[in-house]
Amino acid sequence: MFSGTRLRKSRSDGTWRVVDPERDQAAPGPDDESDPLEKLVVEEVEEVEEVDEVVVDDPLWEQPPPRVERYVLDTEKRLVCLRRHLVVLAEPFLTCIAGLVLVNYLADRLGDVQQLPNVLFGAWLVLLGRAWWKWQQWRGDWFIATDKRLLLTYGVVRRQVAMMPLTKVTDMSYNRSLPGRFLGYGELVMESAGQDQALSNIDRLPMPDQVYVRICEQLFGEVGGADTSRRMGARVRRMARRALPQRFR
Repeated sequence: MFSGTRLRKSRSDGTWRVVDPERDQAAPGPDDESDPLEKLVVEEVEEVEEVDEVVVDDPLWEQPPPRVERYVLDTEKRLVCLRRHLVVLAEPFLTCIAGLVLVNYLADRLGDVQQLPNVLFGAWLVLLGRAWWKWQQWRGDWFIATDKRLLLTYGVVRRQVAMMPLTKVTDMSYNRSLPGRFLGYGELVMESAGQDQALSNIDRLPMPDQVYVRICEQLFGEVGGADTSRRMGARVRRMARRALPQRFR
């Protein structure tokens, strides 16, 4: 008679009722023993895991070349990796262009003077070589910040790496001139117990506001983390109360 039929005893009145397997799996009844708070926590964890899988490009971490990335340890959390602002190349390249215009002008005006065009062209080649050297320096200069230290790599022929532990930073500020506010660069000024001249002043750094906030978040991360944990805990408790039946609130 009851072949293939499932029965379930109600805990409220002790009566037995026939359970439809498909309906029972699709919509659990009132006798379901699952905890609403446990369901809420599982949903929150699944939501966090889904968010963690989303990969977003970090504008403060520009992928460095292998010769620079090798200085960053695998155990370090990557915070900032940037070159200096392109404004550092404005002066040498504008000088090179202005020199070329001046050479052409003088060559047309004083072309009859013996060997003068060659001398002017040689002087312009010096300006071109200077612009190329400044460009090579810009390509090799990298400012890197991790959760443990600050690094500055620089040099073309002789590669140099300046390093400062993040725990030794006693004060950090940044300055932005009027052109820097329009073009988007600034100057980071850091003080430490053992003063490192290479890292004490990093000028013409792009996105200085974001860089300053990112490093400060790491320096004072414990306070921010505690506040975030308290806010998340309060949010979970509010959602748990809303999920419970009215008589249990």
